[in-house]
Amino acid sequence: MEAQEEKEAQVAAWLKKIFGDHPIPQYEVNARTTEILHHLSERNRIRDRDVHLVIEDLKQKASEYEAEGEINYRVLNEITTR
Repeated sequence: MEAQEEKEAQVAAWLKKIFGDHPIPQYEVNARTTEILHHLSERNRIRDRDVHLVIEDLKQKASEYEAEGEINYRVLNEITTR
């Protein structure tokens, strides 16, 4: 039973995070709904992690492209000023 209570607590915390300041819609708290919502919360957590990784990768690539652009600008500037 303790695992069920922990899942219910995790679901409640996830719903609070998702709905923020808005009221959480009422739902019947039972083993089935808790299991479904817990599964959704886990999928959501995984998706959020994946999105975070993609964002960090894009930031890194943007930084690399910017550095490469600065180098190319300097090289072109040197070539044209000679």
